[in-house]
Amino acid sequence: MIEEIIFNNYGIQVEREEANSRFPSFRSGNMFYSIVPIENMEQEELVERHKMSQHMISQGDRHVSAFVLANHGSYVSEADEQLFILLGNQALDGPKNFNPGRRLARFHQRGRGINETISACSRIGKWKELWEKRIDQLERIWRDKLTAHPDNQFEKLFIETFPYYMVLGENAIQYLVDTEIDDTPQIVDSGTVCYERFLHDTWKSNKWVKNPFDWVFDHGTRDVAEWVREHYFTNVHTHQRGIGRFFHEYQTIEPFSSFSARLLYSRMLFPIHYFETVEEYFSKTTEARSNELEDKIAQITKSSQQYESFLKHFYDLAEVPAKQYDLPKIDWI
Repeated sequence: MIEEIIFNNYGIQVEREEANSRFPSFRSGNMFYSIVPIENMEQEELVERHKMSQHMISQGDRHVSAFVLANHGSYVSEADEQLFILLGNQALDGPKNFNPGRRLARFHQRGRGINETISACSRIGKWKELWEKRIDQLERIWRDKLTAHPDNQFEKLFIETFPYYMVLGENAIQYLVDTEIDDTPQIVDSGTVCYERFLHDTWKSNKWVKNPFDWVFDHGTRDVAEWVREHYFTNVHTHQRGIGRFFHEYQTIEPFSSFSARLLYSRMLFPIHYFETVEEYFSKTTEARSNELEDKIAQITKSSQQYESFLKHFYDLAEVPAKQYDLPKIDWI
């Protein structure tokens, strides 16, 4: 059915379906295509994602997917009463030498040059509001569980540990607010194309395809922080070398300003790893997943002192001249 719709709307023959992609994908000749459902997406967001895609392609990024225009003169098509966008680009191999820090910095350089106004996809200046909302939601759950008395090990751990992580989150917010008051953004601090969540396999697992529906418009340290966070928790005892290399690679292209460094640190302070674990647990997961999350929260809380040590030495690891920049410290870490 979808093969017929693709052929009728775009004149493209579906030759081979591709597995392990976020969106339904297929090959046709030397092209890779993705079918992106857009049922609940506003027009403004679609337009902005198209603009970001066009900009990154114009800057020479061959791995970025382009919107494919249908025969009926629109980028939007319909299948089984559902609207979708078709994205396409050449099926390219990944680089032989993959240096994630350098490649991410180049990606941010390209994205920073966009002249279009991006608002629907923008997270610039919204971290404080989003972080406060998450803390407030979890505090409400915590108070409910405290009153009801916990009935399993996860809830007991949550009751015991949430006040600590709430304080850590509030410290992150204060650090962010102080940065915005006390420091001055530089050109390198302009908004750029980022990922909702940039991880080790973001590009590799997507067959090197950079999909504009994975993006947000934000400060580049968003992506840096999320890559570093994942690497740290995957390699708690051996993280220094990999993270140090990543920071060095990134800063050969884009050295951090003091504003960037402080924004990055505030994001590392915010304990998203803990908050997401709790949020998922209370979102009615399966019993098997609940058991996994119980193990995860136990591991997170058990290693909290190690994470404090990581934060204490973070600027050194990031090769940031903290004394020269006069960067504030969190006293209790």
